[in-house]
Amino acid sequence: MNNALSVLRARRAAELDSPRQRRLWRCWNAAALLLSSAFLCALCLSFAVGVYDWGPFFGYFRHPLIFLLNWLPVLLLQGLLYALFNRQWAAFLGGAAVFLFASLGNYFKLKFRDEPFTFHDMSSIRAGLSVAGDYGVGLSTRIALAFALVLLGALTLLLLARGRSRTSARLIGGALALLSLFPLWKGVYSDGELYYHLAEENLLIETWDAKQYFIATGFPYPFLYSITESRDIPPEGYDAAEAAALLAGYGPGEIPEERKVNLLVLQLESFTDLEAMGLTGVDPAVYAPLRQLQRECLCGTLVANVIGGGTIDTERCFLSGSYGLQNYREAAPSYVRDLGEAGYFTTGGHPNRSFFYNRRNVAEYLGFDEYLFTDNYYDAVTGGEWRCDKSFLPEVFRQFRELSRAEAPVFSFQITLQGHGPYNSESYDEDGHFWPGAGVSDTTSYVVNNYLSMIAETQRLLLPQLESLRAEPEPMVVLLYGDHNPRLESEEVYRELGLSFDLSSEKGFLDYYGTPWLLWANDAAKAQLGRDFTGRGPTVSPGYLMNVLYRELGWTGSPFMQFTDTVMERLPVVTTNGYYIENGRLTTEPSEEGRELLHQYECVQFYLRGSLR
Repeated sequence: MNNALSVLRARRAAELDSPRQRRLWRCWNAAALLLSSAFLCALCLSFAVGVYDWGPFFGYFRHPLIFLLNWLPVLLLQGLLYALFNRQWAAFLGGAAVFLFASLGNYFKLKFRDEPFTFHDMSSIRAGLSVAGDYGVGLSTRIALAFALVLLGALTLLLLARGRSRTSARLIGGALALLSLFPLWKGVYSDGELYYHLAEENLLIETWDAKQYFIATGFPYPFLYSITESRDIPPEGYDAAEAAALLAGYGPGEIPEERKVNLLVLQLESFTDLEAMGLTGVDPAVYAPLRQLQRECLCGTLVANVIGGGTIDTERCFLSGSYGLQNYREAAPSYVRDLGEAGYFTTGGHPNRSFFYNRRNVAEYLGFDEYLFTDNYYDAVTGGEWRCDKSFLPEVFRQFRELSRAEAPVFSFQITLQGHGPYNSESYDEDGHFWPGAGVSDTTSYVVNNYLSMIAETQRLLLPQLESLRAEPEPMVVLLYGDHNPRLESEEVYRELGLSFDLSSEKGFLDYYGTPWLLWANDAAKAQLGRDFTGRGPTVSPGYLMNVLYRELGWTGSPFMQFTDTVMERLPVVTTNGYYIENGRLTTEPSEEGRELLHQYECVQFYLRGSLR
């Protein structure tokens, strides 16, 4: 017993008497590094499933390669930290500070936004932390237990793995760890075929959801793989000359002076029509304003890439004509820029902070002349409240009326905040009951009613504001659309409502990802353009909605928009979730012609992103 304790507690092999003890000492200290890093990896993986079924967690261990690929980054970092500090306990705590906290970030993002924490999100950590309190992030039993186990592990290593290695050995070990990074990345962690193969081995259900693939492969491994999707890399087979020639086949865009109108675009947060999805018993007062607008507007369905979060996905696809979210780091082509070049004053607004999702910089990259946030304007208007349509919408319309009287026409793009989750799940908001909620849990009743109260108020506020534009002498056109459907806290709420989304059917798919869009015009715009702006419009992805607007206004868009007009004719819905509507049919496998159009779409987008550099 004393010999064993001597081996465990010895700092250096030279302190031990026999060669056998020294061999045991070296084996134990190597094993301590391996075991402690494997233990830390298992703790991280316990959060990788978020709040979902634990099945994938057990699958990480049934498929040893998945566990190995999650463990290796933890082991390498811990090894490097040991080479630096020469203390097992310090290396373990340092590894936990990186990987456990990142895993917790992933856990909370899955819980509250239903999407994983990827490498791309590193640029918006500050934004995420700023709103963490709004989602009730707390120290649950599960998290407290993980922290306790980390401290216990560090204490165990402090007492029983006290080995100190020679400087030369640590330098060699650290160098080998660093040298292994590039081949591991190049040959393993960036391999998309391997990633999707392993994910499919551990998937509990057949899915095309990127979130499920992420969960199925753990956390450290898919997080590293997500680096491959965060870089702006050319599509396979990309040829700049071919992309340029494709665009050269279209004429220049044109907005005739006699057809210029003032444009207001309102992107409504989490705005959707639950009645159209099949929810019965909703107080008619909730959607009465929407029904009135639908009778006097051109209306259609917008199919977002996201649900419950990802406002910027819909927002930036609309403004740029992309079908997926781009990573903006510099000046980029956009319809905002096109309108500015056509003589429009381009302005935007959002009653939130300018750093949130880096909107301050991205607004500049997209070409806005100005963009108003709480920190440079709206704080005095809304008081920083999230439920602020009662102050935000009147101010938006006041600005629009004022700017419309200026010499230059105006394009105003405004994003609301009211309607954003989470929704109160413990009591009814002051507006009262809008849905009886028979046969459902109290939580579901609270969440649904409080969501309905928000969007009911938004609609009540919109009607008089639109009416204020009707008789204005300047031509004014207003486009309204929901950015995505609300999460309503969890899919269980939707199940209790009897709204099951069969994504293999067109109705289920459109119910899950679809939101309404409406195009309204005042009398002056109708007279100037010779259109009544009523009827049924198309079902489209966000990147095509500006195409629809230009068509209704009688404008000719840029060569890029003219090209996407041809893509839209065949593929009006293109998502990043693997779903498409081609020639009126929902599919996950476009035809050969459809795939070729999508490839051209990708290549042209990539070509244009490089054209402003």
